Amino acid sequence: MNEIVFFPPDKSLSPFIYGYLYSRHRINGIEKPFFTPKGSAAIVILLEINSSSYLEYPDPSSKIYFDRFVPYLCGQMSRMGKSHIEGQFDVFVIVFNPTGLFHFMEGSPRQITDRFERMEHFGLNGLSQKLKNLFESNAKPENCISDVNKILIAHFSSCIRKNVTLNMAPIVNEMLQRNGLIGLAEIVERLEVSFRTFQNHFKNQIGLSPKLFCRIIRFNALLLALDENPMPDILELALQFGYSDNSHLHKDFKQFVGMTPKKYLQLYLNINSEIELELKRNFSG
Repeated sequence: MNEIVFFPPDKSLSPFIYGYLYSRHRINGIEKPFFTPKGSAAIVILLEINSSSYLEYPDPSSKIYFDRFVPYLCGQMSRMGKSHIEGQFDVFVIVFNPTGLFHFMEGSPRQITDRFERMEHFGLNGLSQKLKNLFESNAKPENCISDVNKILIAHFSSCIRKNVTLNMAPIVNEMLQRNGLIGLAEIVERLEVSFRTFQNHFKNQIGLSPKLFCRIIRFNALLLALDENPMPDILELALQFGYSDNSHLHKDFKQFVGMTPKKYLQLYLNINSEIELELKRNFSG
């Protein structure tokens, strides 16, 4: 039994939120590598999960046992690891657009770049409790969408940052439209600022450097092309997306998904890739 449903957010939230994803799966003791799509932070709420299920990072002490209905924040570069899932696995995901996290929390998004932790850890206790109470009291996630919108609209209304110097949203949109294939020198010249100034503002608002963010966008576009082509010529696709050689491509695969292109094709294009594919389709910008 597998079910994946995408819900668009309220229009007023579109500058901050890509949308909501509900995934319902029945899993029989699968242990598999996992990675979170890079470049977009998210709030993850487990609605149903076996108490013995957990995520494990390369550090043996880094196991995460999720509590039901508790919101977790997942950073743009959350680490790779292994999932140990048994039984029912229902999850509701709120996916931020690249600049949304900047307005969502106090401080720079850089503080959660590679982390996956409870929202309370970042001082968002009140919001976390509202979301937890909402999902605890509703059996069906689709009945929660209107209230999730209201909760997030109220939150963003109270914390949105106005009069931002060097707003990066238009730059990010252009990067997304061009699949990350854009010269940073071109942007700096257009903004009439130094590269250091541009990079500092970008990091503060997005949480990542502009160079890394462009690499992620390009890589996500490549993954989507791979998923849509069951018999890919990976070298031809690599050249299409601006990779100069095979080692260049391997470097990004190892950094962003923790495996070689060959291993990715074996694991993710044939089995258990529904969640990752749905995320990439709906949240690729």
